[in-house]
Amino acid sequence: MQIHWLPIAWAVCIFIWQLQFWWAILELPALVKVWTLGSFLLMVGLTLLLFVSAALVLPNSSSKPEENLLAYFEGEGRWSLAALSLYFVMALLVDWLFWRESPVSLQGILMLPLIGLPIVFLCSRSRRVHTFVTLLFVVLSVIASIAFSPTAYG
Repeated sequence: MQIHWLPIAWAVCIFIWQLQFWWAILELPALVKVWTLGSFLLMVGLTLLLFVSAALVLPNSSSKPEENLLAYFEGEGRWSLAALSLYFVMALLVDWLFWRESPVSLQGILMLPLIGLPIVFLCSRSRRVHTFVTLLFVVLSVIASIAFSPTAYG
């Protein structure tokens, strides 16, 4: 398989968001005293969307070894970005419901490009746009994941 940086960059971003999600989930016992079916399903939904995104972004072991990684990503793997975008939509809702974070706060505003950039990538066929969107998403993912994560639990 011929390696290409673009799908690897998206895979790294998805991994960053998985780490940030699991780090932030440690706060839930202090924030949610009584779980409802709805709140539980929201958390399961977030987990599943990150899983689907990670599962689709790179080819599985049954892929053809001669396949080009970029060709796979631009064909089937790019649908991982739809799941990633939905993850951020649902995360915006969860932040509002569980953490009382306003959608118009700094965190909510930072989520808007995280929602939109994967969709721009999906809608575009331009390699230039794909490159720009990917680089911008990587930078925003690093900044936002640091901003969204608590520094420590005590």
